[in-house]
Amino acid sequence: MGLSIKQSEFTAEEFDRFSAKVRTDLTALTRLLDRPGFGEGASSIGAEVEFYIVNPNLHVQPINTDIAASVQDPQLTVELNRFNLEYNLSPQAFKGAPFARTEQELLKAMQRINQHAAPLNGELVAIGILPTLRQSDMGAKVMTDEPRYHALSRALIQQRGEPFSIHIGGNDVIDLQADDVTMEGATTSFQLHWRVPAHRFADYFNAVQLVTPIALALASNSPSLFGHHLWDETRIALFKQSVDSRSPNHRTWKHPPRVYYGNGWARSAWELFAASASLYPPILP
Repeated sequence: MGLSIKQSEFTAEEFDRFSAKVRTDLTALTRLLDRPGFGEGASSIGAEVEFYIVNPNLHVQPINTDIAASVQDPQLTVELNRFNLEYNLSPQAFKGAPFARTEQELLKAMQRINQHAAPLNGELVAIGILPTLRQSDMGAKVMTDEPRYHALSRALIQQRGEPFSIHIGGNDVIDLQADDVTMEGATTSFQLHWRVPAHRFADYFNAVQLVTPIALALASNSPSLFGHHLWDETRIALFKQSVDSRSPNHRTWKHPPRVYYGNGWARSAWELFAASASLYPPILP
């Protein structure tokens, strides 16, 4: 995701060539997964944390590129919106106290980044959806000025054929449209990466899917958007709808959205990659 590109428009031939390479990659992945010893090694965890940047009034402060340029840390990257940053934490051996070590690294990183943000009237906030976020804070003007983000937004809109529709229920239903993908930047998260034995990937993956709803119910902390009181965890619906490239005019079969929890239990890592490659056209070639 963090790979920089130099262009934001591509030809149909470039998309076709990329699709063919993806199919070749699936064949190569099959051979790798069948290779004895592939992917074996000590279990470990990694993590990435997405932040809002706020000003002293606790409204968003669109200065991510300025902070990143000042900090000069390869583990810090800019995100889709100019008020978002992401920090990628070091891998930790999955033994002893890996979560405590991750926490200590994160706290030190936040302290260091905030020292650079303070002169720019900015501060990091780790929160799912900022309660003070306003609809006027969104739109093309807030997108980080990187070719990959412009290309991402343009491609998804072209695939959809019309603006994104955001409709979320709750005590105060919200219903609006967006001409770009910056609504996705309103949803930030803490993401864990777990290295497991390759031959037991499906077991671990299915176990995680089994407990995810419980963890989600316990950790729900984003009940509002633009002052509307919605689901206890609004990020799921907002993230799904803000990048839903399905054309509303093609409802002949239930094609899943790009953001969804899968279908049934996994049997291998390969089938997850193959399903994505089969279901969705490339966004960037």
